[in-house]
Amino acid sequence: MQVNIILLGAGKGQRFQSSSENKTGCLNIKQLAQIQGKPLINHSIDKLQPLLKNAYVGNLFVTLGANKNAIQAILPQGVSVIASQHWSEGMGHTLAESVHSIKASSTHVLIALADQALISTQHYQQLLNASKEQPNKIIATLCDEKLIAPAIFPEKYFPLLMKLEGDKGASKLLLQHAKETNAIPCKEAKIDIDTLSDLESVRQQVALCSPEQLQSSL
Repeated sequence: MQVNIILLGAGKGQRFQSSSENKTGCLNIKQLAQIQGKPLINHSIDKLQPLLKNAYVGNLFVTLGANKNAIQAILPQGVSVIASQHWSEGMGHTLAESVHSIKASSTHVLIALADQALISTQHYQQLLNASKEQPNKIIATLCDEKLIAPAIFPEKYFPLLMKLEGDKGASKLLLQHAKETNAIPCKEAKIDIDTLSDLESVRQQVALCSPEQLQSSL
C-alpha cells in the first residue's frame, strides 16, 4: 500500500477576493491569508506532514495554479508542487491533473483541501487507518450527512478521478459510489474559508483552542 497526499490549493479564490476587495497584493490571495501568523496553505500543510511518518505514506504534493509563484515561494521544504495547467477550468480539472501526476507511484490517494483549516491531523490519520484496514474501499469524511473531502481513493478509482471536469471535485464520485464508501465523521470539515468573514471565524476558533488542543491537532 502506497498512499500519496494531494493538497489542492490551485483556485483563484474569487469569493475571498471579492470579500476582501480593499486588500491588495498577497493580502488578497486566499492561500496566503494569515492564521496565527502563518499562511493558510502552510497551516494545512502542518496538519498533513505528520502523516508522512507512516511507512505506507509516500509524499505530500501541493497542487498550485492561480498565483503559483507567490504561493510556492512560501511553502516549507520537502513539499512537492504539482503545477495545474487548467486550474481556471475548475477543481475537477485540477484534481484530474493531480491524480494523473502521481498515479504511477500510488496505490491510494488522499485528497485534501487547503481551505479546510480546522481539520486535525488526528482526522487525517483516522482516514488512513480505515483505508489500511479496508484498502479496497473509498474512505471519506462525513459531515451533515454528506460524504465530502478529505477522502482516500484506491487506485481502481483513478481513471474516474482523471475524467473529472469543471467545478465538480471528488464529491461527485463520492455521491456516485456511496455504497463503496466508508465514512468517518468530522464536524470541522463543514468549515472552509471562502470569504474574509470565514477567515475571521476560523481565526477566532483557533485562538480559542488551548495549547493542548492545538498540539493534538498538529
